[in-house]
Amino acid sequence: MTQLHDTEPPTNPRTLRIGTLNIRYDYHARHPIVSPLKTLLQGSDGRKWGEHRWQERRDQLVDQVLWEELDVVGFQEVLDGQFEDLRESMGADSRLELLSVSHFWLSPTPEVPGSKGWDAGQPRMCTVARFSDRTSTSSAEHADLIVANTHWDDRGLKAREESAKLILSRIEEEIRAGKSEAEAPVTEQEPLVVLLGDLNSPAEEAGYQVLTGGRYPAGGKFEAAQTASGGRSFFDSRHELVTRGSKLATPGAVSGRFGPLNTYTGFSPSDTPKVIDFILPFANSAFLSPHTSSAPSSSGSTWHVSRYGVVGNFFEDVGGRRAEGKEGERDAMVLSDHRLVVAVFREAGR
Repeated sequence: MTQLHDTEPPTNPRTLRIGTLNIRYDYHARHPIVSPLKTLLQGSDGRKWGEHRWQERRDQLVDQVLWEELDVVGFQEVLDGQFEDLRESMGADSRLELLSVSHFWLSPTPEVPGSKGWDAGQPRMCTVARFSDRTSTSSAEHADLIVANTHWDDRGLKAREESAKLILSRIEEEIRAGKSEAEAPVTEQEPLVVLLGDLNSPAEEAGYQVLTGGRYPAGGKFEAAQTASGGRSFFDSRHELVTRGSKLATPGAVSGRFGPLNTYTGFSPSDTPKVIDFILPFANSAFLSPHTSSAPSSSGSTWHVSRYGVVGNFFEDVGGRRAEGKEGERDAMVLSDHRLVVAVFREAGR
């Protein structure tokens, strides 16, 4: 037997497991008369492709998220009924205390609920939550973690670029607001800030490039982008993973990302898979990139990405529910047209 973990918990660094998943809205609740394109298709290998009803997908999708034991997860395309299902099933994390929640809309008038911006096909928004970590040494009112969750428009190229600029600006405001709180000691450092979501923007698009400050050029197709204010931007956890043998690596470091590359699959083999779902840590003092020459902070917590993975969404023998005598049959279900993306953040230098 191989011992995989330390036996001295007090010396272990803190970790945060964060995920994002577009669960696919409950199509059949909105469209009770199912169109032929939404019916299940029987493949030549016996597998059933297509979009199952939410009631059929729900339990297995929730089980998958629970299996990952996430501290925070951002969902997209959640309708009211689905929200109630998730709230009842997911439980709560006693480690993180929710301090506040705010919303803004991705438009030129972000404070106007339901406002639609630029060339977007429909209204889009961003939700920002501030958390205090009960395992930290900071004051109870201090935000140790800020998580923003968003779903960008799938039609408007300009809307995605402008959404990136708006989110960068609002995140800076969130950080400044935390610093200006009278009760916050001046010695407390910036919080870890993470943006989650389905951006509908692959790496070669302006939206992603603006959001990440042009630090990940897609095959040289895009010149280094300028952020809205010329200031800070986001890292992409997919490219910031601390791997075995690298400068920040500790015992137990992995060799690379886990699982498939693409985060969007669709419900049909004919759909074009792509990477459009992201976990993006903000480039402030709380995050340490393995590509930087900086050393971990000696005061406060500095975090790096110790795990990154994309979890499969296509399962045979769904939930182990095959009837007796039918164990050999091939059945399957696509839980959502997107895959769950997970990143583990670990205290650096601890």
